[in-house]
This record gives sequence, structure tokens and C-alpha cells, in this order.
Amino acid sequence: MTEQLSTEKQAVILNAARKRFAYYGFSKVTMDEIAADIGMGKASLYYYFPTKESLFQEVIKQESDQFLDDIQSMIDEKISPCDMLRKYAAKRIEHFRNLANLRALQFQQTAELRLPFLELFKDFQKQEVSLLQQILLIGKNAGEFSISDPQQSAEIMIQMLYGPRAWFLHKRGNSLDEETYAILEQSSKEIVEIILNGIRKRK
Repeated sequence: MTEQLSTEKQAVILNAARKRFAYYGFSKVTMDEIAADIGMGKASLYYYFPTKESLFQEVIKQESDQFLDDIQSMIDEKISPCDMLRKYAAKRIEHFRNLANLRALQFQQTAELRLPFLELFKDFQKQEVSLLQQILLIGKNAGEFSISDPQQSAEIMIQMLYGPRAWFLHKRGNSLDEETYAILEQSSKEIVEIILNGIRKRK
């Protein structure tokens, strides 16, 4: 029971923190405000998360885990490999939007703060490559995709899909409005179609 209550309390904290970070950004949120939002003493909040940085990292991890779970669920649906790739790309844009709303991209203040975040990103990217590799392998085994190395192909595809996102961040910083997201979504769709045209087996 105690463990269940602890898990539930953490979920309440993370939900409140997510809302704060999404609205105000990392730097403007305080632990006092998060504690007040859920009627918890600051000392109790620090029991679960000793620093604001650790709380923020857990919020980002939860967002990333949700994306990975969604992709795995989609793979388990047994839809066509081509549709899997299309849905995967759409989910990536949605995930990026959630991270941008959390102001994750502003979480680059010192090397001490960046390191845990970069480690989290590396772990996420490794899992993402593995999931995309699954999709490509399903397509290869079904005779729909012509690829020799699913892992290498997955890594290259992810690099391609990162391209438009990196470009817009370079050009517009964190000012990513509805129009920008619409362009990013369309660019992602077009990249997937280019990829499919390249790997789909000719009949």
C-alpha cells in the first residue's frame, strides 16, 4: 500500500510539474510553486525529487517513454509496414511538440545540467532506433522492403527525420508556432514517402 501511495504521489507531482514547465519554461518554475499546486509541503516534494533538475528530467523521461510505448503498441497492431512508418513519423512530430512545449530545448545552461539530459537523450535514441529497426525488419520479412541492414537503415532514417526539425530550430529558435508545426509535419510526411519509394520492393 505504501509503495502504491508513493507511486500515485509521484504521478501527481509529475503531472503538476509538466503543466508548470509547459506554460512557463524550466527557468521560471520553482519547486515552491509546484508544491503549492498540489498542496504539498516543499520538504515532502524534495523527498521525491531532490532538485528541480531531477524533476524536470523525470518529466522528460516520462514523455519519451510514452512515445516509445506508443510506437511499440502501433507495431503490435500488425498494420502494414508502410503505414507503420507513416504513423511513426507522425508520432515523432507530436513527441517533439510536447518536448518543445516543456521548453526542453532551453535546458542547456551548464555542463552539469546538460550531461544528465544528454544521457537521457542517448538512451532514448537507442530505443528509438531499435523500434524503427523492428518496423523495417517486419517489412523486409513480409517481402515489402528491400534493405540489407535494418539497423543501419533505421539510424539513417532517423537522421533524415531530424533534419527539418534541426533546420527550423536553427532558423526560428524556440518560436515554433502552428504554421511551423504544420510545415514540419508536411516535411516529415514527404521524407517518409521518399524513404518508402527507395526501400519498397518493386513488383
